Amino acid sequence: MNTPFPIRLLDGPTRLLDGLSSLAGRASGYVSVAMTLIMLAVLVAQVAARYFFNIALSWSEELSLLLFTWVVLLIGSLGVREGFHVRLTLLPDLLKPAQQRWLERLVLLGILGFGVMLALGGYTYVIETVGQTSAAIAYPIEVLHLAAPVCGALVALHALAKLATSFLPYPATPSEAG
Repeated sequence: MNTPFPIRLLDGPTRLLDGLSSLAGRASGYVSVAMTLIMLAVLVAQVAARYFFNIALSWSEELSLLLFTWVVLLIGSLGVREGFHVRLTLLPDLLKPAQQRWLERLVLLGILGFGVMLALGGYTYVIETVGQTSAAIAYPIEVLHLAAPVCGALVALHALAKLATSFLPYPATPSEAG
């Protein structure tokens, strides 16, 4: 294959970036499943305690909110990598394949910008709330607020990896080959 020089130069770093994105995506999926199972167990315990023992657990809703926040943002970032977010294809369907690729790159640039802004804004918010604790469990509130900068960074990583691999003349991974 006769690949142009600039593309060959970026092939290694692009594959490394895509591999890092893939690893982060797999980790996000596993962590999300674990958090969901814990959240489910906590909610079942809350219902059982209330209906069978007439006891209200003071910590269950707060823990569930913490886990739910992380799960939603982690899965949202994973959606950037895997492409399972809902999209309208009316305009892309009207374009030629080369134009579709450039439109997709433009969209990925917007997603990258969103991820960076979420990471930076979330980081600022974490810094502003350092030292605060949650009401019921008294865990450091940064644990909850860190979901925004962490997931913003993941969104940016996944968007950057997809953007970089979109310039390769061949699929970055075997699964993209079809």
